[in-house]
Amino acid sequence: MTTVRAVVEWIPKEQGGRSEPPAGVGSPPYATVVRFTDADEPWPPPVAWSLVVEKDEETSGRYRWFADVHFLMNDAPHDSLRHGRTFELYEGKKLVARGRILPRDESAAVE
Repeated sequence: MTTVRAVVEWIPKEQGGRSEPPAGVGSPPYATVVRFTDADEPWPPPVAWSLVVEKDEETSGRYRWFADVHFLMNDAPHDSLRHGRTFELYEGKKLVARGRILPRDESAAVE
C-alpha cells in the first residue's frame, strides 16, 4: 500500500464545509471519498475511492494539516498518489477539504 505526505486544508462551516475538522488521529482513522481535481471523469464517478487521512499532530494546525494519506483499499489506483497532485475530500455530496500531495523532499518540512 502506498502512503504519501499531503497538506490538507479543511473548509470551515461558514464556507460550506464541516463544523469542525475530524480528529484525524487514533482508531479508526478518518477516511472519506477522494476526487482528484485533474481527473477527466464525471462527478460523482462510477467508482469512488476512499482516502485515509492521518494527521501529524506536531506540524498541523486546526484547519491546515500535514498528514500521511493512503487509499483504504488494496486494489485502489495507488499510482494516483503522485506528488503535486491536488484532490478534494467529500462527505456525501459535501466538499469538506482540499489537499495537495507533497514531494518527498517537501514532506518533512512545514510550509
